[in-house]
Amino acid sequence: MNDLQDLATLLAKPEPPREAVDNGRHKLQNAMLNPSPARKHKKAWLAGGFGLTATTAAAVVLVSAGTGDPHAPNSPPDPQMTARQVLLAAATTAERLPDKGVYWHIKLEQRERPGAAPDMSESWIKRDGRVWFKGRKSDGRLIQIGDQRWGIGPLDVSLDQLRRLPSKPEDLKGWITDAVKRSDIRTSAGRLTAAQQKQAVFQGLVSLISTLPTPSKTRAAAFRAIASYPHVKSTGKVPGGQGLQFPSETGDTVRMVIDPATSQLRQTNILVWTDGGEWITSGTYTLTTEWTNVQPR
Repeated sequence: MNDLQDLATLLAKPEPPREAVDNGRHKLQNAMLNPSPARKHKKAWLAGGFGLTATTAAAVVLVSAGTGDPHAPNSPPDPQMTARQVLLAAATTAERLPDKGVYWHIKLEQRERPGAAPDMSESWIKRDGRVWFKGRKSDGRLIQIGDQRWGIGPLDVSLDQLRRLPSKPEDLKGWITDAVKRSDIRTSAGRLTAAQQKQAVFQGLVSLISTLPTPSKTRAAAFRAIASYPHVKSTGKVPGGQGLQFPSETGDTVRMVIDPATSQLRQTNILVWTDGGEWITSGTYTLTTEWTNVQPR
């Protein structure tokens, strides 16, 4: 383990959660698989060509949700990782994780506001693409979902395509960029501008570190590609990991916490779901994702 990973592990110890609140607007894409309705963004992608799904895309901003541990008197302050260090540490962790297990398991907890009762749900994605869900929308019963879409941001893909994505950051970013250019993704104003295309590429990279069952090496490449964006900024240690921040084209402030010691996206107020759609809450989403052999239950 290198010095950067040691530092990431040291700084990523869990703390009691504190939720961050931020208003957002977006449209509910999948009533069964997602926890609650959300309001529509100012701009929405319209599917057409290249097998695209009708999802929305907005920039994701990774931000602080709290403060670090208090220091003992006369103790030196904890060193703060830069945004690039956080993302590269998460990448190093991600590429070392084995892609073993029958099911990709997602635990999701949503709180509409600080102190509110959580809305809990779980999803299991089998390697053959079958999906099971349990949560409030199913009255707590385990049910199987049919005709599941898979999206890298606004791009509709198959699980096979997801498994064959490049494992080098420049190649991965280039693949998504080319796919976006060749697609017919549109907003209500028409075809994407050059700036909107860049936004869609970034959205695709974020989707690969969110809820998708992304292969470890591709997940690592996505972290490294995001680290290359110059406007990403660190906000320091927060409950659950490290907070990062960068601006959104739509003007929304999006908040996430990444744990570089596990490469997990731990908390966010924008959730990128497996179909590529984004979900906004005025409270927080808390995530746990992993490969497992335990059957849906």
